[in-house]
Amino acid sequence: MSLKHLKAIRLDELNRVVLEIKTEKPHENKKLLEIGAGTGWQAKALAQQGYTVEAIDVKESNYSEERIWPVLDYDGKKIPFSDNYFDVIFSSNVLAHIPYMEYFQAEIKRVLKYDGIVIHVVPSGSWRFWTNITHYLFVIKSFFKILQNKISKQNQNRELDSLVLNQVESLGKKELIKKAVFPPRLGETGNSLTEIYLFSRYGWNAFFKKNGWQIEKYSHNRLFYTGSSIFDSMLPIPLRRILSYLLGSACHIYVLKI
Repeated sequence: MSLKHLKAIRLDELNRVVLEIKTEKPHENKKLLEIGAGTGWQAKALAQQGYTVEAIDVKESNYSEERIWPVLDYDGKKIPFSDNYFDVIFSSNVLAHIPYMEYFQAEIKRVLKYDGIVIHVVPSGSWRFWTNITHYLFVIKSFFKILQNKISKQNQNRELDSLVLNQVESLGKKELIKKAVFPPRLGETGNSLTEIYLFSRYGWNAFFKKNGWQIEKYSHNRLFYTGSSIFDSMLPIPLRRILSYLLGSACHIYVLKI
């Protein structure tokens, strides 16, 4: 997915998150932490809403070179702030990538004020299902793009093509075939099939309750997209909203309290 289109999706998702924050924490000048801030698009937008925003991400983030907002590098384990510091903690499509998710919940609770809220945007089972289905279209599309690039020798202006080529060159033939046949998992546990349940509402509900969270509110992001990003910006945001009612939303939005 191109950075431009990814930005459009993330900022549209953020509109729903901001409504949730204002409902639970209506006053401005609240201290807000974004975990896994990436480029800082959302952190910047939240600051423009009147929140005092801190943003953190691991140094190895794919978007570290594209940052437009001060994002603090951290080790991915210990949140570098004192206890009971934030009114709001927010993450967008980050939680599934943390290998020690359960341990990290204690860290989130540590820096959250006793009356604070946590908002997580997390992938859905629908996203996982349709990503599995479109994976093979992505493989075919990538094959023809690689072939086209090898013929044209013009890779420098093709962001996606260059990324695919680098990935292909770093893999052996067996590993490449394996990745083509079996859709890769997104998270740190399970596989592309078990993630259909793990990312379902039931799966996330069970995870949050197991880790001592009270689910205050639940909603959908009301956007349809997949990890394969076959059509990218060819499907505009309004059409993706309509498709979410037919094919399912790509993400859940959870509002949690201790």
